[in-house]
Amino acid sequence: MSKIKTKLIIIAATVVALVLRLVQIFAFTDYKTGFFKRNLSVWGTILTVAILLICAAASIFSRKTLTIEKPNFDLPISVASGFLSIALFYELFMERIAIEGVAWQAVLMKAVGFLAAVYFGAVAFSKFFGYKIPDMVHIIPTFYMLIRIVCSFINITSLSLIAENIFYVAGLCCVLLFFVSYAGVNALEEFDKKSLNMRAVLGSSICFITAVSNMAADIFAKGGYNHIPLHSQLVMLMLSLFIGVFAFGFSFKNE
Repeated sequence: MSKIKTKLIIIAATVVALVLRLVQIFAFTDYKTGFFKRNLSVWGTILTVAILLICAAASIFSRKTLTIEKPNFDLPISVASGFLSIALFYELFMERIAIEGVAWQAVLMKAVGFLAAVYFGAVAFSKFFGYKIPDMVHIIPTFYMLIRIVCSFINITSLSLIAENIFYVAGLCCVLLFFVSYAGVNALEEFDKKSLNMRAVLGSSICFITAVSNMAADIFAKGGYNHIPLHSQLVMLMLSLFIGVFAFGFSFKNE
């Protein structure tokens, strides 16, 4: 199977999962609480499992059929990295990070968020200025995602809406796994392409589904569906863009 057909199948699976997620929100979810409607919770749970299974199937399919070459930070990844850097800076300085608890959580999140924003900004400009980013610096996104996940779990208020936040947390965990492989790709001559394929597709698809579905629901509800803050949705969307370009952007030259 050609790489183009493989990519189209993965994209189609992501679109199907997105449609199911929108149906889940609009038909089975209480806008005000974020929980499934009491008499429809079974169907809501079934859709959750179906969406995750579709994303998992797409990632497993990519493991066998999609080849990711070692990146060279060409123009597509530079542009995607620039958008991600802007989203991270927006989260840091334009809106309050949604952490309600001890002060160290907010300080730590802002510190690692700033490092991540600077890192992705450096990646964005590396194409235009021709400098090389040191290998060890590529660990920053992994560290950032790890801290973000820890703070999300500690933040009980955010995770109390289990039906709403399961995709958000799942997306963060999948992105963490991707960035672990991403750091290895940039630091090692030899790397596990198959694992990188699977983690890239899974992380990108779940982040895309989470961000787009929540933004659409919030627009439809005229601001009444904002259980995940806008800045977090934007970061998720830009993470999806960055990982998607990373997964799909480097092999076109070999087709």
